Amino acid sequence: MTQATYDVVLSGFGPTGACLAGLLGRAGRRVCVVERDRDVYALPRAVHFDHEVMRIFQTLGLAEEILPITRATDFAEFWTADREVLLHVPFNATTDQGWRSDYMFHQPSLERILRESAESYPGVEIRYGEARALHQDEDGVELELDPDDGGAATVRGRFLVGCDGANSLVRRESGMELEDLEFDEPWLVVDIEGVDEGRMPGGAIQFCDPARPTTLVPCAGGFYRFEFMLRPGEDGQEMMRPENVDRLVSAWIDPASVRLVRAAVYRFHALVARRWRAGRALIAGDAAHQTPPFLGQGMCAGIRDSINLSWKLDRVLGGDAPLELLDSYGSERTPHVREFVARAVAAGQVICVQDPEAARRRDELLLAARAAGEPPPVPLDLPLLGDGFFSESGPGRHELVAQLSPQPELDTPAGPRLMDDVTGHRFQLVHRAALRPGDKAVESLAALEGAAVAWNDGGWFDRHGVDAILVRPDHVIYGVARTDTEVEPLLAGALADLAGAQPGA
Repeated sequence: MTQATYDVVLSGFGPTGACLAGLLGRAGRRVCVVERDRDVYALPRAVHFDHEVMRIFQTLGLAEEILPITRATDFAEFWTADREVLLHVPFNATTDQGWRSDYMFHQPSLERILRESAESYPGVEIRYGEARALHQDEDGVELELDPDDGGAATVRGRFLVGCDGANSLVRRESGMELEDLEFDEPWLVVDIEGVDEGRMPGGAIQFCDPARPTTLVPCAGGFYRFEFMLRPGEDGQEMMRPENVDRLVSAWIDPASVRLVRAAVYRFHALVARRWRAGRALIAGDAAHQTPPFLGQGMCAGIRDSINLSWKLDRVLGGDAPLELLDSYGSERTPHVREFVARAVAAGQVICVQDPEAARRRDELLLAARAAGEPPPVPLDLPLLGDGFFSESGPGRHELVAQLSPQPELDTPAGPRLMDDVTGHRFQLVHRAALRPGDKAVESLAALEGAAVAWNDGGWFDRHGVDAILVRPDHVIYGVARTDTEVEPLLAGALADLAGAQPGA
């Protein structure tokens, strides 16, 4: 038996694992990724990501490479059985994150880009094989695997992160239980290539027909997705037969004019881990949470996990923070994920009505609300992270704390550039005016390994009643300075929080 030791061992090389490996590789950490399959899964699963995730891809230096395999979706709508619009949500505006609000994509193409990028870092090694068991002690975790090139091996990391999916070995063997949020519905998912999109709606459609609730999603690369809710008593294997698939899609397209890529039955679940860390083992992505797909946030949540966890692992590995900093990973991410899952369940409860009379009452209420200009029943804003590594915690904290920071376009000698491309992946002090040489805040920012950004904000600071914000490496606002005299204490507080791992104290 051979053994190698790494800073971090990752089990799983899907989108979450590949992003986490890339972020740690960029930080110079030694990473081993254990993955069963040498190539990415050939069929699309996730089809949507949002502006926050594109900003994370930008952090990885991949946004311009990923853009050509995406399409910005114009809108999402909920339709009645008569194809009347119940809800309309426009999507195509550029947000304060510097990117379009929503993108559709082809997952195999995205995964190849993420994998190749992660593998390009000298500290990242990929081991192909099946993970079998793990053993943890005070200093690290050993992961046993059966390599696909024969023999047996053990890899050891100071930390192990399970990005190993819904049936996570890491979660199971570490005793991290899932909480069931009570949504369990079977759907037939059909991917098709060659659809004439000029004959289809330009956005994502939730077709709220009680006879057959259906989702239609225009994807990138010539692909189109249909999702059909199965009726009580229908056999999933029978519904996947080509003649039944043709019958279902024929309500929208001519089956003879397209190529069926795949048909598969999935059970849509709503599950969130009760804890995300057990000693030096952690979980991320589908290992930590599973959501119904109605808001397109499943993969997004995993990639958010990766950037939240990566900078905290880096600080702990570098000796800049104690192990307890990692407790803030779960305390921050759990409420955020739970809120998104709850919203997806709520959307599903709107869509999945199969009783005709209940559907009629739903349609009347939603059409009246739309006519009155009322907001949609499912909130569209991003939820906040829970309490964790912030200068203020609890209900009394400033409104900006735990929100995503804006990413303005800055004027530079080389021309306009987005803020993160100017500063790099680090803490950012974003303020009205440049720090003065010799100011104590300059020294504190250097100790934090941060960058200062002077932003001519057009009134943003005034609207929020602050002079500066301190942004974490995951683009989330750690804290605010209401006046310029509070800037140095804000920075000093972040340093103290890192050293003591008592965020928000």
